[in-house]
Amino acid sequence: MTIERVLKELDSQGWSKFSIGSCEISKLISNLGHVIMENDVRIVKTSPALVTSSEGLPPHTDHHLSQYIMWHCVTQDSQGGHSIIVDGLHIFRTMPSEVREALRSIRLKEHTVFHGDAGHHPLIYETGTGERIYYPVLFEPTEFWLANDLFSNEQRMAFDTFNKAVKEAVSVCIKLNPDECLVVDNGRILHGRTAIHDESDRLLKRYWIGKNPC
Repeated sequence: MTIERVLKELDSQGWSKFSIGSCEISKLISNLGHVIMENDVRIVKTSPALVTSSEGLPPHTDHHLSQYIMWHCVTQDSQGGHSIIVDGLHIFRTMPSEVREALRSIRLKEHTVFHGDAGHHPLIYETGTGERIYYPVLFEPTEFWLANDLFSNEQRMAFDTFNKAVKEAVSVCIKLNPDECLVVDNGRILHGRTAIHDESDRLLKRYWIGKNPC
């Protein structure tokens, strides 16, 4: 698979899977932007972060400054670790107009990662390339992720409608083999993970890819 094929799939479906033997990681990243964060995704029992636990993760997006996310599988879990993919923007666009308008008014908390982070971000927002979605891992009650006061009745109903649609959406389920990669459009695709074994040695290299400066 060539870089051109990966880029076409990202444009058409919002994600692409490839092997490092058919598409060089560094060249693909240079076509997409530049790495703003790189880390290992593995079990760290002393860490409170969900991503370093063995638990499954529901569909979500990462930090909004990461335009794309890429995972390179080094070691896979024998019992789980499937990647879950849901087109969040497609779900949003299928909502009734009044629900979409309410969703556009919602701001959700965002972990401070980079200098200048505001600590919250719109659920749906506009960029020069169109609509984008920011949808963090949600907990129950979802008020945990409210930026300010509680939602209005309209926002709450719209948010509950959207959350239900995400949970019920038909997802793509992918299990990466060693030396395979998955890249997703982080402003469109919600990603998750099935649970892995508590003693798993699963290791993925994760890259947050941001836009190149103009």
